[in-house]
Amino acid sequence: MKTLRTTGNVFIFLGLSILFFVLYELVGTSAITKGHQSELQAEFDTALAHPAGLNPAFTGDLPVPGTGGGGVKGIARLKIPKIGVNVIVVEGVTLERLAYGPGHYPQTKLFGEKGATGVAGHRTGWSAPFFNLDKLARGDEVIVETTAATYTYRVTDTIVVSPAHSEVLDGNPKSHAEQQLVLTTCTPKFTAKNRLVVFTDLIQTVAR
Repeated sequence: MKTLRTTGNVFIFLGLSILFFVLYELVGTSAITKGHQSELQAEFDTALAHPAGLNPAFTGDLPVPGTGGGGVKGIARLKIPKIGVNVIVVEGVTLERLAYGPGHYPQTKLFGEKGATGVAGHRTGWSAPFFNLDKLARGDEVIVETTAATYTYRVTDTIVVSPAHSEVLDGNPKSHAEQQLVLTTCTPKFTAKNRLVVFTDLIQTVAR
């Protein structure tokens, strides 16, 4: 009887531990990211209002945590009207950086440069900014705001690949656009088995 009671308590403990872990992943991490995003949005609005004084902090040359550089800064605002996305993009795609919001792949071009710019975002937890990325279809618009200009992209294609296919960051091979934006996230939802990749072409640039 005592053995059964002990076994039951162990299963209860394990069950509660799993429940708390799931709650943290879905709710706790999202609260953390929303806090970061609130600060980043305010900082970015200030940068847009006073570009001359604050522009250097938004060039993509961001300080590394712990080096006294002032912490993580935003480099752009990403808007995807169809799925209600309005988030600040940071530099880097480490887990630490993606806790702040979608991250720019450092090995890809910056917004406004010729070539392909890559951005990764969470689909589960951490506010899941790319949760509905699979709902984008050809012709949908993606808008990026920086202190230099506002860039409008149009979705051209969507594919699913394994994590090993990093060549997708080179852009859509079917496209002849001089500038592209590539969005990536995990798929299927709630797993990290594959990567959902959305290719977009730049169709308009409005300088500030």
